[in-house]
Amino acid sequence: MAVTRLSGGTTPANGSDPRTFPTIWNATADVIEANETAIDSLALTSLSGVSITSPVDNQLLTYNGTNWVNEGLPQMSFTASTTITSSDATWTVPSLGSPVVKVTVIGGGGGGGANSGANGATGGTTTFNAGGAGTVTATGGVGGFHAFQTANGRAGALGFASSNGGGAMLVNTGDRTSTAGIGGRIIVSYLDLTDISSVNVTVGAGGAGGVNAGNAGGNGGRGEVIFEYVAGA
Repeated sequence: MAVTRLSGGTTPANGSDPRTFPTIWNATADVIEANETAIDSLALTSLSGVSITSPVDNQLLTYNGTNWVNEGLPQMSFTASTTITSSDATWTVPSLGSPVVKVTVIGGGGGGGANSGANGATGGTTTFNAGGAGTVTATGGVGGFHAFQTANGRAGALGFASSNGGGAMLVNTGDRTSTAGIGGRIIVSYLDLTDISSVNVTVGAGGAGGVNAGNAGGNGGRGEVIFEYVAGA
């Protein structure tokens, strides 16, 4: 750590010289030079292994004792989660250590089919509405067919579906079979909740099972929202 001494403008003071400083500066320089090894050692010791995020491009920089090493974009590690199982128009966002969260939205399951004329009902749609930050929607699964119906099979949910569909009613006469309800769709999304303090959550109900002559298909299971995040301090 080299200290460049003032070469003019100090004694006598010269207000027109930009190097004009009180003569005490030279005494300060003496102290800095006498301790420069200790100062350098302290800086290296205290910064070694420290990581920061660049405000320019969000790259992760780590000091290795000599240089700052660019380690690319930081890996996100969620530290907490909560499961929302009922609708709440003003669900409160917890304290976040990072504004980016993972939201898994699951629609309600379809009800199982029963006997003659009693199809299961479609499950309800689940929605996580964070306003300007985005909305995530998962539709409910369709209900199962009743046992006395001839029809094409139900299509599964696109991509990813849960197992919350209701079971079919069992028919023990002839060769007639009702079908189970389809599980609700599952949608996974990442949202930036900067400046978002509450969200509107609608949890889809499970579809009712078909009922005929006292016999019923199973009801579909409700949907839910799984909210994963970095917990704040």
